[in-house]
Amino acid sequence: MPQFDLLIIGGGLASARAIKSFRESGGEGSIGLVSKDATLPYHRPPLSKRFLRGETDEEPLVEDEAFYRDHGVEVQLETAVSSLDTRERTAELDGEQLGYRQLLLASGAWPRRLDAPGADLDGVFTLRTVGNSKAIRDAAGEAETAVVVGAGFIGMEVAASLNQLGKHVSMIHLGRWLFDQLGVEQLSDELAALYESKGVNLVLGHEVASFEGDGRLRSVSTKNGRMVEADLAVVGVGVAPLTDFVEGSEIAVDDGIVVDQGFRTNVPDVYAAGDVARFYDPLFEKHRRIEHWSNANYQGTEVGKILAGADGGYDKVSEFFTEIFGITIKVFGDARRDYQVSVQGSLNDGQMYALYADENEEIVGALSVGQSEEIEDLLKERIKAHAPLGNGLTV
Repeated sequence: MPQFDLLIIGGGLASARAIKSFRESGGEGSIGLVSKDATLPYHRPPLSKRFLRGETDEEPLVEDEAFYRDHGVEVQLETAVSSLDTRERTAELDGEQLGYRQLLLASGAWPRRLDAPGADLDGVFTLRTVGNSKAIRDAAGEAETAVVVGAGFIGMEVAASLNQLGKHVSMIHLGRWLFDQLGVEQLSDELAALYESKGVNLVLGHEVASFEGDGRLRSVSTKNGRMVEADLAVVGVGVAPLTDFVEGSEIAVDDGIVVDQGFRTNVPDVYAAGDVARFYDPLFEKHRRIEHWSNANYQGTEVGKILAGADGGYDKVSEFFTEIFGITIKVFGDARRDYQVSVQGSLNDGQMYALYADENEEIVGALSVGQSEEIEDLLKERIKAHAPLGNGLTV
């Protein structure tokens, strides 16, 4: 049975960053990387933007093949881990076992599928992998009409990209706000006006009833009785952390693999980072799970240090971003729709920010559009200090 000093399960950004940080921090010994993907770890943001639009054909790898060879990593792609035995320190693959001294779980998250008739028709896609993005891009080359289900980050980005490819795009969303998880009504209204000005048909407050067609998608029907023609559909209704392989082990799971500030699970020498990790955020004194590039990038780097025996751990104001029609929206801290929100500026003017305050009227999150680096740093400082909302709009 092959034995590794460090075994990493999952082939995303967090894994690649962990390997680099581990070696740079003096980590020694053998490393194994097991990934369900057919491709070496890559950056996911381009998959809904530049790569999807065909502006580049180059796969957005985090590191090239030579990196893994030079860092002494044995890579197994298109390989799933079915179970773990944390007492024997083994991972079960298809007919093979791998042993480990330290284990990093960075399996990420997987798109949720709609439980609706016709969801398996040709022309209905979800987006997570390079292969998914290529398939959507190829299908878009022959499609005239497209439906995007969901108005979260993936849905908004894909709808914009398909529109930029010249497709007639409709967006079906159960909620009545775009980016409703951010809870900023003004932003939603201004984004809705922007998308409609680009020709995107917004079908808000509707839930998909079925995907229809004779072997291939031709339309999407909603439970409100609306029918939207579509040669192509992309479903973006959230993701679920990939934790099935830890079932039956002693590893604690609660909407992700539960870890402390140093990414340690409740089992010795087992760690988790990235989209799958429900980590302890000391700033807010609670566990959180964040499904964005910036988080995987940061957590992978920090856990690599810890695995090498160096100092590290979660200690920052979280942040992530999205980009649509050339507009970058950044989110800092704990920005939840159930918080009090104060807004200044306008998306139409190219400058906006929002402050989120909790029940104590302390600033816990912020949203930024078109702000300077100095203003963004100040927003993060106020979040870190749990500054009082005060007048709300004076930064």
